[in-house]
Amino acid sequence: MDNNVRHTAEDHKSDLETSYQGRPLEKQISGDSQFATEHLEKRYSLLSVVAFAFTTTNSWVAFASGLAVPLACGRGPGIIYGLIVGGIVMAVIGIGFAELASAFPSAGGQYHIVYMVFPRSVRRVASFFTGWVTIIYIMAALASCNFFVASSILDLVALWTDTYTVESWHTYLLHVALCLVAFLATSRFPRVIGQLGVAIFFLSLTGFVASMVTLLAVAKDKQPGDAVFRNYENVSGWSDGWAMIIGITSCLWAYSGVDGPTHLAEEVPNPSRNVPIAICLTIGIGIVTVLAWIISLMFVVKDIDAIIESTVPILEVYNQALGSKVATTIWSVYYMVMFYEIVLNLFIFGGRTIWSLSRDGGVPCSRYFSHLQWASPVRAIALMLLLEVIVGILYIVSEAAYSSFINLTLFALNITIALPQAALLFRGRGCLPERAFSLGKYGPVINLVATLFVIFFLNYVLFPYVHACHCVFDELFGGCYGRCADRSGSSMVWGTE
Repeated sequence: MDNNVRHTAEDHKSDLETSYQGRPLEKQISGDSQFATEHLEKRYSLLSVVAFAFTTTNSWVAFASGLAVPLACGRGPGIIYGLIVGGIVMAVIGIGFAELASAFPSAGGQYHIVYMVFPRSVRRVASFFTGWVTIIYIMAALASCNFFVASSILDLVALWTDTYTVESWHTYLLHVALCLVAFLATSRFPRVIGQLGVAIFFLSLTGFVASMVTLLAVAKDKQPGDAVFRNYENVSGWSDGWAMIIGITSCLWAYSGVDGPTHLAEEVPNPSRNVPIAICLTIGIGIVTVLAWIISLMFVVKDIDAIIESTVPILEVYNQALGSKVATTIWSVYYMVMFYEIVLNLFIFGGRTIWSLSRDGGVPCSRYFSHLQWASPVRAIALMLLLEVIVGILYIVSEAAYSSFINLTLFALNITIALPQAALLFRGRGCLPERAFSLGKYGPVINLVATLFVIFFLNYVLFPYVHACHCVFDELFGGCYGRCADRSGSSMVWGTE
């Protein structure tokens, strides 16, 4: 291992009872010294944290539901090279953030780091802002994934039952039921969720291999190499330059969720070492798996236009390759399991972020939400449940408002992980303590490039992509169904006529 990696967690002053000027981080944002300082159990191993991280990002699975936009922006070359560039971008951002997570491990994640690296005059405001932006990002990501599962279940029912028609309120009620199950599981059995995550981690890798083998073995007609790697064709309705940037931006979704391990920092031994390991492994495995899977997929796709126009692109892929309703159903169930694991993880992360922020007086009724039950932040997770129930109402009342909120996911995530890196550029890296993972002399360059990447791509994440067309595809975190509708915000409209 590099000389910059030092195993110093035992005497690390941020692990985690003490932080700036020897004071507990609790009380720092609000100044209230009466909040509880209960601590979470060390219940997760390094493997568990890696599993949490990977099954949240789960690049090849998550990207399976977001194929339409990059395919429209360049076919095979557009999606393959977009994933390569997107992987490089998120690797730089993620590695820079991993060093900060090593320096300041906390269940609060980004907002704790922002407090520690920002100037004293603005650190409270900046950390409060970052904490709530993090919560909003988790809320949006969770709603996206959970509605994907709910919609998938009801669509399968409709597939096998000719008389059933899916209604939006059906989907909402199922969303609430799935959230309630997730709340009960994550609040009462967090250790079991960690064990389940390890099982899902290996199930994801097994499914990755099985999916590639199935697609390549069953499909009779393969596409030539030129069609996969060289024949660039932009059918998005945008100029080639715009389409290239939009395609790369949509590929960034495959690597979202890199902050996940930081929210488990207080429940894993030696977090200064183990948290950055989990972040870096997740990015590395994600890049390899999603690229290998997409390349194999592009060799077996028969009708790219049908995938672009499909409301469920990945199911169209399996339908073209396998030609079997039963096989397509089996893979649909597999994806539902993968996405529901993301839901469970996000309840874990969201609850711990709210709990940590409540210790600092950053949440209404902070004293109440900072209390632990069963060595778990049950009240904070319950608040996460309530927020999801409320957000879900948007799905019924206004699909445009719901889509606009969901599309904040990548925007909010990248703001929170770029802010502390940008602060280091102005304040200097001397504020960083001894840590197990250090970027050394490369740190300033990585922090600068990461900040510039985020500034550049944020312009396109919320860009109002509107063209005259016949179909709309919403690129959501972890994927969600494209839905034919007239939407604003970052909805993308393809297939111009």
